[in-house]
Amino acid sequence: MAVDLETLPRFGLVHRIDKNTTGLLVLAKTELAMRNLAKQFFDHTVDRKYMALVWGDVEQDEGTIVAHVGRNQRFRKLFEAYPEGDHGKEAITHYKVLERLGYVTLVECILETGRTHQIRVHMKHIGHPLFNDDFYGGDRIVKGTVYAKYKQFIDNCFNICSRQAFAC
Repeated sequence: MAVDLETLPRFGLVHRIDKNTTGLLVLAKTELAMRNLAKQFFDHTVDRKYMALVWGDVEQDEGTIVAHVGRNQRFRKLFEAYPEGDHGKEAITHYKVLERLGYVTLVECILETGRTHQIRVHMKHIGHPLFNDDFYGGDRIVKGTVYAKYKQFIDNCFNICSRQAFAC
């Protein structure tokens, strides 16, 4: 039996998230839905809130990070923050501290723009990489003591949460 590809319903991926990140993908079931959803993302009328566990005690209760995000000049798989805007594209992240947990802080991030690895790059830029983020330096002890029991505790946490602590 032949299948007429022209009559099959069309759906598509409208929005995705970083690999190893917990969250939602946005898929459209029809061409019209895909166009409308894509326009909402383009017009920035969609709110994107994320929660991230970051290393260290974030000093300000809330703030805004403005720094262009672009590919690292030496390592093309990595992205870098360029606060002077000399490379990459404009990126704006608003954050708010939800809970301080000693050596780590739970923050809410709201994106005004949507660049690849934006939250991961911005949080590293202000000195607070995401907990267990192996791309941006959060996969080792950044804050805390050097005692063996603490290191063992952190290693156990890394094993339990085997990806960056980041969700939308």
